[in-house]
Amino acid sequence: MAAAYAALLAVARSLREILDLDKYIDPLHKEKFFSLKEKVDFIVSFLEDFSDKYQETLGLEGNGIRKAAYEAQDFMDSYQCSVSTIDDDGSSEEADLNLDRDLTMASERIGFIWEEMMKMNNGDTAKDLRSVSYSFPVDRSSTVQATAKKMVVGFDDDLLVIKERLYEDSAKLQIIPVVGMGGIGKTTLARKAYDDSILSQYFDKCAWITVSQEYQRREVLSGLLKSLKNEQSNENEAELAKLVYQSLFGRRYLIVIDDIWSTKAWDDFKVTFPDDGSGSRILLTTRLLDVASHARSSDAPVHQMKCLNNDQSWKLLQESVLEQQSCPLQLVEVGKKIAENCGGLPLTIVVVAGLLLSSGNVMREEVWENVSENISSKEPTIALQCSKILCFSYDRLPLRLKPCFLYIAAFPEDSEIDVSKLIKLWVAEGFLKPNDQFKWLEDVGEHYLEDLVNRSLLLVSKKGPDGKLETVGIHDMLREICITKAEEEGFLHGVSSKTNSRTEIIGNPYRRLRIHCTEHFQEWKILDSSVRSVLFFSEKYQRPRIDLRSRHVGVLDAPQVTWPKLSHVISTFVNLRYFAFKLDDACPDGFPVSISKHPNLETIVVYLDDIALWQLPYEMLKMPKLRHLIWNDYFHFSYPSDIGIVYESDLQTIETVVDFIFTKEIIKILVNMKKLKVAYFMKNHDWDYYNLENLCHLQSLEDLQISMRCWPDPSMTWNHAFPIGLKKLSLRGVFFPWENMTIIGSLPNLQVLEMTSIAVNKVSKWVMMEGQFLQLKYFHSSLDSLSTWEMEKEHFPCLESLILERPEWINEIPSGIGEIETLRYIELRGCKTSLVISAKQMQKHQHENGNNDFHVRVFKYYSYEYLGGSHILERI
Repeated sequence: MAAAYAALLAVARSLREILDLDKYIDPLHKEKFFSLKEKVDFIVSFLEDFSDKYQETLGLEGNGIRKAAYEAQDFMDSYQCSVSTIDDDGSSEEADLNLDRDLTMASERIGFIWEEMMKMNNGDTAKDLRSVSYSFPVDRSSTVQATAKKMVVGFDDDLLVIKERLYEDSAKLQIIPVVGMGGIGKTTLARKAYDDSILSQYFDKCAWITVSQEYQRREVLSGLLKSLKNEQSNENEAELAKLVYQSLFGRRYLIVIDDIWSTKAWDDFKVTFPDDGSGSRILLTTRLLDVASHARSSDAPVHQMKCLNNDQSWKLLQESVLEQQSCPLQLVEVGKKIAENCGGLPLTIVVVAGLLLSSGNVMREEVWENVSENISSKEPTIALQCSKILCFSYDRLPLRLKPCFLYIAAFPEDSEIDVSKLIKLWVAEGFLKPNDQFKWLEDVGEHYLEDLVNRSLLLVSKKGPDGKLETVGIHDMLREICITKAEEEGFLHGVSSKTNSRTEIIGNPYRRLRIHCTEHFQEWKILDSSVRSVLFFSEKYQRPRIDLRSRHVGVLDAPQVTWPKLSHVISTFVNLRYFAFKLDDACPDGFPVSISKHPNLETIVVYLDDIALWQLPYEMLKMPKLRHLIWNDYFHFSYPSDIGIVYESDLQTIETVVDFIFTKEIIKILVNMKKLKVAYFMKNHDWDYYNLENLCHLQSLEDLQISMRCWPDPSMTWNHAFPIGLKKLSLRGVFFPWENMTIIGSLPNLQVLEMTSIAVNKVSKWVMMEGQFLQLKYFHSSLDSLSTWEMEKEHFPCLESLILERPEWINEIPSGIGEIETLRYIELRGCKTSLVISAKQMQKHQHENGNNDFHVRVFKYYSYEYLGGSHILERI
């Protein structure tokens, strides 16, 4: 049903867009379009509200609903394509050809489904139809109380053993394998040990890598090198292995190798880890005993994890659902039964906990009874029972969340999924409905994502400084179910280089394709016209080729496919909404201006292979539906003398634009801007040239990042106001005197502040004032030229994280920092000994006051980017 529901959402979106094109629709067709929209809206809302109640009936008719939805979607897409080719005089043969016939056919097919659902809804037609046509259901994910805790309940002894082996007094390299079945908590245990605050002091280098069943050695090595040295490399496998070896040699290191599946995989990587008598450790997790035995040190035992017993399972379930509350007596018996039926696997327990939490009233006995009945243990093995429970959790998902969850099947195993990208893809696919609670669909997407996390179907991989989700992951067992369900429902199909010939020809009726490319210059021919979405996953150095014939493609995520391989077909993709591709020197004419002509493009993501500064036409700011313009490097706009008619755009994100000029006209266009990354080269200009006094008028802006790419004149001091709604501010290489900090401190919503290499040209002091920085949670600074920092705990009332990066003049952290009750973390990068000592004293003070969550992390070696001088070339 998820595939049919997703298609109906896409039809509903297309109908809204068509009805907005009022001048192209004659009154008779407009009435039919509107009637069809009412029926589609009703069907969507009916499925959302009653798909569980009528699951058996709708399940039997699911393929028919999906087929009708696909046919309607095909018609809408074709019509929108034809409308886009309408001549200036308003006539178009293609737009009028067969319109009445196709519209009537779509109305009949959808109308039949509507009639059947009206019968199920007791025939209360007019009232129900009007109510769902003009209002949107309230998002119910806010009723989810809390994220189920992924705790190492019952594994306290395991954790103690692992820590002892990590810190034991042995200079020889020790390989510590942890083995156990999927879902038993191997990764959680390893993460708990890895996050121990003592690690950063005991080991010189720490890194975490995930290998997975289908790994690419070069990609893993590249990720390991980045983790160790904070730098990327385009070297081959042999050179990467050498660089990793060199960065580890002579240092005590800890490497966690998570989820390794074969002895060959271990053999592929073990040569990169020096055994030089430094007391280094490798912690390895696997499901396979033979892999653990093969990898372990000759004198070290394999650590085998066991399932939780019934008491431990019940304890984990209680803590995951009820947190600190005591369990009501009427729930104890049924709760213990649920815990017992989870087979002792922490994964199933936290997923079931998420299911209970999502019920809306977790204290109701009938809720627990219903879950208990549906997961009663009738399977012969723990693995089968676990799979059954996970499938049950998917089946109980609200229909609105099912397409979003199934979409996770598109991403590679064990990948950290970028939340921002995922939500943009959901928007482009049409999975998200407009909602009165939220202004933007992206906000709806954040709410949906949090709901999936709260249900323990997705794992939090990384949070940002403001506490927002940045990357998420999914457990292997849940991913397998996700892939199976996506294939069964015809929602998404995955292919890879390993399972297909050199040239892949796809002719099956798939709506969405995930292509995992592992070969260089492999060509993929996708001939089927029903394809709507294509997502490529490959390594950075690979250059896949694509021959895509469907003109109705709405999502093309091809970050390693270069523009020349797409230029001959991209102009026909009128319905394109999300487009990611690569630009390189093979594009001699510069940025392809034709992209700005696409009427439905919402997200453009450009990856660069060279260091040229690309120029974009100013007209891109006026693209009718563009919401996000993202480059992994730099670009700048060409500004005409006359910019023409100015109107508000939907643009929310621009990154990273060079030498941006904030004219009054630009401010009016960017009224909805939420995230902006700008860099300045300051070529023959001062701040006044860029009209920065207008920056404060971007009232919707929440995230602003400004960097200088060359050293400015010392007289060019920043003294401009920032937008009042800012939540995140990053200044890098900008002249910002400490006496001007009230400009930043007065921002009422600021939660994250980063100020590094701010290039103050005189030694000064900072005397903080009460009533500022009231919401600040994260402060990262190099404290340039700051010799005196006077502050009390009241000056940072909400501070949680303090990161100091190579401060030159400050000898100790102000004592007031250590008294902040909300403080959880101090990180010191390349700092002098006196600063480290003062941080350790704060840690001791915090622990003595019961704040055991507080920890200090010290990095002795820190590589940083030098900001002086730019090597970027002009491309005009």
